[in-house]
Amino acid sequence: MKKDIKEYAKRGEQCDVMKALTLLTKAYISMCGISLGCRTVVYCAAEPWQERLAWLDLPLSEMARKGPFVHLMPHISNEYIPEEYDEYDITAMEGEELLSVCNQMISNKEFDKNTLEVISWGILKAIEEEQELSQEIEATAPDGTLLKGVLKKQKCSSTWLIMTEPYTDLSASSCELVRDARELLLKAYSDYQRLHQLEGEIRALYPVYLDRISKLEKNSAWGKHCVYMDVYGKLLDDMVLGQTNKLIEEWFEMKIY
Repeated sequence: MKKDIKEYAKRGEQCDVMKALTLLTKAYISMCGISLGCRTVVYCAAEPWQERLAWLDLPLSEMARKGPFVHLMPHISNEYIPEEYDEYDITAMEGEELLSVCNQMISNKEFDKNTLEVISWGILKAIEEEQELSQEIEATAPDGTLLKGVLKKQKCSSTWLIMTEPYTDLSASSCELVRDARELLLKAYSDYQRLHQLEGEIRALYPVYLDRISKLEKNSAWGKHCVYMDVYGKLLDDMVLGQTNKLIEEWFEMKIY
């Protein structure tokens, strides 16, 4: 099964990225209301092509770094009309199921040869990228501090790392593909310092936070999180640090959900 896909993928890899994304957008449109499985395979195949675009400096590269393929399609082809096609969804598929449907599409000649080639490359790449990253990175902060971390994810709409030095297990993330992950490491270190400096503002808002928590109708973790973000969001929403509530609890001895 995989042999045919590999042969198609080898040729598809050479395709121009914007041509590939145009073919995939049109293929996706053609499967709306026709086949959920084929539509899903096309969408999954498009994501590695979108990531390839995100690493470049083309007109749509910045948009590709920050959003899903569905947001990109109207800018790739005027045939994609959001009001008409946004109502269609995809389903959960991975591994062997993606390969199986892709092979059926090749056997049935579901699309033209070029489209099947770029789909094949995208599917093989998507399966390959299911494994989590574990790449060590380093940077030097403006104050001369050596920063170390492990890059765990670097994809469109998501970059995530764990700082290991000078702070241990400090999580940082961004809702875009950060091409130079060292920038995220530096931002995490800067945010860590800035969070310390916000102690006065954080304490001043604490009575408001406690009052809002006491009025929650349902004592759910999500409800508490929403209150936390409503009260402290303006202070923290541009930070890349994860679990700022835990840091606040540890540093300032303030119970945060």
